Amino acid sequence: MKPFDEWKSLLSDCDLARAAPAAAREIAEAPVALIEQAARRAGIVEFLRAASLDPDPLIIAVNDTHRFTDSRSAIEAVCRICEAEGLAPRFRLLVATGSHTFSNPEEVARHEQSVLGERGSLFVERSWHEAQNASALKAAGGARMHRWIADGRFALAVGSMEPHYFAGVTGAHKTLTTGVLSFENLTANHQAALGGEARGLRLRGNPIYEGLAAILRRLEAEGRRFFALNEILLEGHVVHCAAGRPLESVEQSLPLVSRMFACAVAQPMDFVVSLVGPPLDRDLYQADKGIKNVEHAVRDGGAILLEAPCRGGVGIDRFFHLLRRAATHAESVALVEREGYALGDHKAVRLRALTDGRRVRLGAIAPGLCVADAAIAGIALFPDRASAARWIRECAGPRARGVLVEDAGNVTLEIRAE
Repeated sequence: MKPFDEWKSLLSDCDLARAAPAAAREIAEAPVALIEQAARRAGIVEFLRAASLDPDPLIIAVNDTHRFTDSRSAIEAVCRICEAEGLAPRFRLLVATGSHTFSNPEEVARHEQSVLGERGSLFVERSWHEAQNASALKAAGGARMHRWIADGRFALAVGSMEPHYFAGVTGAHKTLTTGVLSFENLTANHQAALGGEARGLRLRGNPIYEGLAAILRRLEAEGRRFFALNEILLEGHVVHCAAGRPLESVEQSLPLVSRMFACAVAQPMDFVVSLVGPPLDRDLYQADKGIKNVEHAVRDGGAILLEAPCRGGVGIDRFFHLLRRAATHAESVALVEREGYALGDHKAVRLRALTDGRRVRLGAIAPGLCVADAAIAGIALFPDRASAARWIRECAGPRARGVLVEDAGNVTLEIRAE
């Protein structure tokens, strides 16, 4: 039985709607061909010719394992264009990790192989960004970042575009900024996520996006050239690619991202069932996006049920440092004001604003989470959908109105009056 059908049966006395990404159309072209065509239309040939004259290899920046992007097809498309144009490229692979850390050599090797495929011999150097490794960082564009980006003149970034609950939208512009900045610069940028202007699908007036955009503009003003390959993926398939300069690409594509990933409800819901899929279902740190993306569509005093395996438990636990010390929203705000913002605090403050300030109750079907950690986060754990459905009825009341959100790590709920 499909998830929606099962939940509909379990909540038969409730009015349950379904929200999901736009259905993937039948793909007439392979992803490599689709990406190649978009890149050619956006002028990649001239970019690659200019980059081939530079003494340094062209930097290709890709996402790490925390976000699925079809980097392999993008790299294959670039290589085919080079072959067709008679170019003999040399590349550097830069894995843009942001603040994530990777210590397992097998995981690193698997990801590089999945990204490079048969093209590995063209990559003369490979590097995984380390935001706290001072020796690997250098100042440029008014920030400190991976030295390859600071020193290089040409970089091509591969990204995927989905709503991001505080950065507006993901994409290659984030690969080239959030993905390669120092820990200190990441912290300074993400502090703005404490405010209400940092929202999903909002670029103008969003301090997170505007801060990253300012860095990119300064880098370009200093003489660097960037090219973006921005994929939109549905059901694991590339259905669209926007290419060109990073900021132009993402800003022009925002309406399309909204059409594909934003779902509207006419009024605040009594409850939301939030289904998070891979790779965001790996731990609570990532799966929390499935709460953040839907919370604005839940009424005060309502309920959100998160369904994600969270096999990695809490995951990156920076935000838990604050949650352990602050049981209320007021306490969390006071701690940040007194001690200063630490990366991850925005997750904790916003979670306490939801559960304490708005009294929204949280539940989860998350086998990888331990009871103690769930309690700290204010989450009630359930072993199965049946017991979670009983909890939803207790929270939301009889004949409650709710929405089941598929792919809630990417889908955003918005209230739009009919």
